[in-house]
Amino acid sequence: MYTNHSVKLTHFFIRLCYVMLTAAAIALPFLLYKGLYDFEILGEIKSYIIGPFYAVVPAGYAALVCLDKLLINIKKDLVFDSDNVKLLRIISNACFYAGAIGLLSFIFIMAEHFMFETMLVLALGELFMGLVVRVVKNVFESAIAIKDENDLTI
Repeated sequence: MYTNHSVKLTHFFIRLCYVMLTAAAIALPFLLYKGLYDFEILGEIKSYIIGPFYAVVPAGYAALVCLDKLLINIKKDLVFDSDNVKLLRIISNACFYAGAIGLLSFIFIMAEHFMFETMLVLALGELFMGLVVRVVKNVFESAIAIKDENDLTI
């Protein structure tokens, strides 16, 4: 079935993201400070990147764990469930947290160096994803309320 195949494929990519996030957390200091790559644009602001990155890594893991649990629930045919609403809320909050850290980093870097617009773009993207997930959570919450009301009617 297409949905089952899609869920399995998505589950694979989420698990791949665990590995990639861990690899990035391990490799970032070596890439920035050991001279493996010479990023001229990052020359003056290397030290401003590593702190915010490590500040959002736990939020990234939290979102991945919640996505993993959501997919497990979908495999079990537990779609409109209050646990899924909680998981979506956590994912949304993780996105908002990462967006706030990115926005603060952008403001701090701009105040110091007047450059690095990429931080702003990333922060706005994270905030937007938080908003999208929040809307999906609200839809799920409403659907669960309707489902519960219909279950009581019958």
